[in-house]
Amino acid sequence: MSTDVENRGDGYDYSVMCRNCDKETPDPAPCQLTGTLPEWLKGQLLCNGPGLTKVGEQEYNHAFDSAALLQRFEISDGKVMYNNRYVRSKTFEQNQAAGAITKAEFGTPGPSTKGVFSRLLEAMDPEKMFSDNALVTVADFGGRYFAMCETPFLLEINPATLEVKDRVNLNKKYGLMTQTPHPILTSDGVYTVGQGVGVTGPKYCIVKFPPDGNLKQGKVMTSVPARWKMSPAYMHSMTLTDNYMVLIEQPLAVSLSELLSDIVTNAPFISGLKWHNEPVLIHVIDKKTWKLVKTRYVTEPFFFMHVANAYEDGEHIVLDIPTYKDSTLLHHLYIKTLREQRGNNTEEFLSSFRSTLHRLVVPLNAKGKETLITLQGTSCTAAWSGQEVTLKSEKLCEVPFENPCINPKYCGSKYNFLWAMGPDPEGSDKGFVMKVNLSSGETHKFTEDKLYCSSPQFVARPGAVDEDDGVILFLGTDSQDEKAAFLVVLDAATMTELARASVVTSAPVPLPLHALYIPASTQ
Repeated sequence: MSTDVENRGDGYDYSVMCRNCDKETPDPAPCQLTGTLPEWLKGQLLCNGPGLTKVGEQEYNHAFDSAALLQRFEISDGKVMYNNRYVRSKTFEQNQAAGAITKAEFGTPGPSTKGVFSRLLEAMDPEKMFSDNALVTVADFGGRYFAMCETPFLLEINPATLEVKDRVNLNKKYGLMTQTPHPILTSDGVYTVGQGVGVTGPKYCIVKFPPDGNLKQGKVMTSVPARWKMSPAYMHSMTLTDNYMVLIEQPLAVSLSELLSDIVTNAPFISGLKWHNEPVLIHVIDKKTWKLVKTRYVTEPFFFMHVANAYEDGEHIVLDIPTYKDSTLLHHLYIKTLREQRGNNTEEFLSSFRSTLHRLVVPLNAKGKETLITLQGTSCTAAWSGQEVTLKSEKLCEVPFENPCINPKYCGSKYNFLWAMGPDPEGSDKGFVMKVNLSSGETHKFTEDKLYCSSPQFVARPGAVDEDDGVILFLGTDSQDEKAAFLVVLDAATMTELARASVVTSAPVPLPLHALYIPASTQ
């Protein structure tokens, strides 16, 4: 074990996400199983996240820059196998051929050997300007699976081999400069949102693809102008209900003027992000007409990455969102910072990663009404303020967390439970996965010393009636043994451990960002 691991403090080690996995495990390796797997659990857990932090002698600056690594656990006939593989994007192949970083990433500038004129020319073409390093998610497009990031590229993955099958550039057909890495699969298609540019400036374009995931047959359903003409908001995710789509325009935005300056000075993309200390603006779009509802909704400023769920209840839309006071955490995710803080985290550093689960209630058909929220059992408020409705949220949970998941059957519908993960809130050397009862606020936490937990996935038991009848799957890493990986299986109702599959690999195992469970029947 390396000296820096032995000498670190006893606190949570955020640098587990930027471990340098310098050797793949492409061939499935058998895992040692403890406990008992449910007989019905057959499929695979695909995880995506940072993997290779170095190219030749160069190292990336930010955790969101490292070359993408897919990690896979396959569950079949009571056995579990593990393998991993780098996502062979065009950027990855170019970097490997050059033995150096050839393209700018989120926190790492491009090669300094390129002149200003050359960089400006490349900025006119997203294919040349943006990296296609798809390290954020694996998304299901109706049985086709794509590794995704926030640039307009999707890399189709073969789930069995983790090889790249196809590469799609959404800018060419749909004019998108960015995309959410969290598209939403519904019975009538796949929805995504990305930033485009219109005659009046930046806009948010909602694109719908057919249920079979044919990306050539998508359609731009509508677009919403950005409120800041030179600063479209950072939009990592969106949400929808049966009848509405909701876009949350938060204060963190991409300053186009700063971005131009960054191109000239060869600064990374993170330098172009600007915090507008203004209210969050919530856009509600009627899916029947694909037009904005006439009411303008605002709430106090916050930063967010993910929406737990949204649903309609009478003449209201309920939004549940883990929020942060600002976007400081993005600037704390530099690899150097994470390693310097390793196990000795300051309170200012820890607090930037603490979210609060807030609920907002958006009143529909609000015009002409004095009492806007008639929903029972909530302390959320809404009131007219001039020509807009100001929303006040309520706190649903005292424990900070991220990457919430729910029973997929309840996506866009009224629900009672969510599951999520996080580092120990007090900074101790352990992570957790937690179940939250949204009606009572009661929480059940699974935690273990030195076990760090990745994004959980809920898998319902076949024939289940109860919302929490199923299992929670997550990939775990060991803070002391960098080459150990675990598939942990929990009873979703009680949060007790049912089984664990363990493997020791030939290289460090980083903690992934997101995961997707693919049942064997759909592979």
